[in-house]
Amino acid sequence: MQDLLIIGGGINGVGIARDAAGRGMNVALVEKGDLASQTSSWSTKLIHGGIRYLENYEFRLVRESLREREVIKFIAPQITKPIRFVMPHVSHLRPSWLIRLGLLLYDWLGGFITLPKSRFVNLKKDYKDNPIKSDLRDGYEYSDLQIDDARLVLLNAQDAIQRGAKIYTNTSVINAERYETHWKVTLSNSEIIECKTLVNASGPFVLDVLKNICKVDTNKSLRLVQGSHIVVKKLYEGDQAYILQLPDRRIIFLIPYQNKYTLIGTTDKEVSSYLNPQITNEEKKYLIDSANTFLKSSITAEDIVWTYAGIRPLLNDQNSNASKVTRDYEFDLNTSKAPIISIFGGKLTTYRKLAEHALQKLSEVMFIPNKTWTDKEKLPGSKKVQEKYFENFSQSLQKRIFDNYGDQVVTLNDYYMKLQNGGRQITEDLYEFEVAYLVEKEMVNNADDILFRRTKLGIDFPKNKLDLLNQVISKYN
Repeated sequence: MQDLLIIGGGINGVGIARDAAGRGMNVALVEKGDLASQTSSWSTKLIHGGIRYLENYEFRLVRESLREREVIKFIAPQITKPIRFVMPHVSHLRPSWLIRLGLLLYDWLGGFITLPKSRFVNLKKDYKDNPIKSDLRDGYEYSDLQIDDARLVLLNAQDAIQRGAKIYTNTSVINAERYETHWKVTLSNSEIIECKTLVNASGPFVLDVLKNICKVDTNKSLRLVQGSHIVVKKLYEGDQAYILQLPDRRIIFLIPYQNKYTLIGTTDKEVSSYLNPQITNEEKKYLIDSANTFLKSSITAEDIVWTYAGIRPLLNDQNSNASKVTRDYEFDLNTSKAPIISIFGGKLTTYRKLAEHALQKLSEVMFIPNKTWTDKEKLPGSKKVQEKYFENFSQSLQKRIFDNYGDQVVTLNDYYMKLQNGGRQITEDLYEFEVAYLVEKEMVNNADDILFRRTKLGIDFPKNKLDLLNQVISKYN
């Protein structure tokens, strides 16, 4: 019998699986699609303290986020990158003293930090290529972390598996029967799992899972808020990102992305359904118009090379403004029979602490080994390796492989050698050996799993190569 059965393979689900498995518990996790295929892979790709949450007086959330930023930088160095955010000063929106106070708090709240602190900047003099209009001369700069969100999910899942957890992808929970001492859960692959406790970490689906599958009531509710992004060709040289203050009191980001693009987002659009999130024309216009308020060279809809949208399942705090709804989290623990804990809210940055708190909450009703450890043990792939592999490839391909896989390139190289110089070439940037590795070691099931979650090659992947990619995937599935 499993101690925990977790429903949901997003960042919260795999974070709890990793933590519990590392404490010696028997853990299984079920995900109806691919890992991170919902909210967790459609983020702004940041681990950040949430500087704008200071205006909502959410000091505890900002403090926890800043501390977790340091932890994630330590445990996942291969997929994180320090990034400096530049905030052009718009004096009629926020006075200089308020921004300085906010940045002082941001630098101080998290305690000891390894990232550079904030500073005043001159937009003309301090940046070789400044895309911001010349009438905006002054600004402020602060630090956060850029991250590969989907790989953060994957690495937590891999670590959980290495510590004994069972993870099922592309598998649904069909039925959950509740008894006094345990749950009996039927999966879409006809397997039946018995567990002491259910963990409902299904994100936007949390209420459906709770009420329709588990037949459990709750007085908590969600706000479904769609966050959409657009990607355009690179707008400027330089590693700095920009945080732009808008007249509606919101902010958007301009962030360097994948070396060739600029990521612009996000929106906060309240929606009634979590099914098939798609960016709307209204959201595209909002992001374009907002960016053009600041950019020297305007962009249009024709400049967009890719868009994505995800649903953030936010804890309903009754705030009338969707952009001000809290990004904090709460738990709903039902113990009328065998326990079930449901997670409401949360964000990528605080997933590890959320997992600790969830297990702490469960310790009220079951034995949980009192061992907090996930901030001290690095995730798979985090060791440094000499860049002696794949020397026959282009520098851009080598960089992508090392940035993506860290020390897992050692195993990747075994696949390369086994297939005699990598096997079939699918595109200039993708070979058979990497696909074989992804299918056999990273739970890949289809082309989208590879192109938009494991490698991020999907933006300009040639459509006429999809059939070949699918052939190679089926060879190893």
